[in-house]
Amino acid sequence: MSIFSRKYWSEATKNFTKTKMLVYASLICALRIVVKAFRIPVLPGGLTVSFDGYVNALGSLVYGPVVGLAVGAISDTIGAILFPSGAYFFPFIFVEMLSSFLFGLFLWRRKITTHWVILARFTVSFCCNIILTSLVMKWMYVAMDIEKTYYFINTARIVKNLVLFPLEGVLIAVILNAFIPALKSFRFVDERQAGIRLQKKDVLLVILLSALAVGVVLLYVFVLQDFLKANNLKFW
Repeated sequence: MSIFSRKYWSEATKNFTKTKMLVYASLICALRIVVKAFRIPVLPGGLTVSFDGYVNALGSLVYGPVVGLAVGAISDTIGAILFPSGAYFFPFIFVEMLSSFLFGLFLWRRKITTHWVILARFTVSFCCNIILTSLVMKWMYVAMDIEKTYYFINTARIVKNLVLFPLEGVLIAVILNAFIPALKSFRFVDERQAGIRLQKKDVLLVILLSALAVGVVLLYVFVLQDFLKANNLKFW
């Protein structure tokens, strides 16, 4: 079904009325809360690597974008209470909700392939982890009257997300492939869904997207950054 059809969104919303789907969503929500306790610091400034994206994709594949919004909201709220990683700022809930929504759009009722999963991970990394998170961070700094300035173009955040997304995309594909037989047995995914295999075109896509990511980072570091400083321009 096309995401632009009324039937698509009607079917996605109906998942709220299916007991089996709600039980699965509850399990995924609980698992997402637990994995929030296991964050690996990678760069200064509180940048970490978490396992939430893998669980998020596994859930959104089954219950779709609409239920995903609720799972993202609940897991973020409870996770922030049980495993806080700093001051709680409510608008961060939209980052979690959007990531679940996007994974649902890419994976729910689709023929899942490795390159499709990689594109999903790239979209989530760019839209949620770079764009929306930066906007919310700036909003938090202003709302809480924090003296330190937060710049929208945060080199560390961009590097971390753009460099890691190819590996994360491949790992998500591997995890989904491992769970597909079980999901098919519970009729959570189409029985015609074949196993996910890494093909030559997928490797090429990873290389191209990685090159694009590295190119964007280098462009900023060696060109745009000096240009912005020379012209006294600031991205907030």
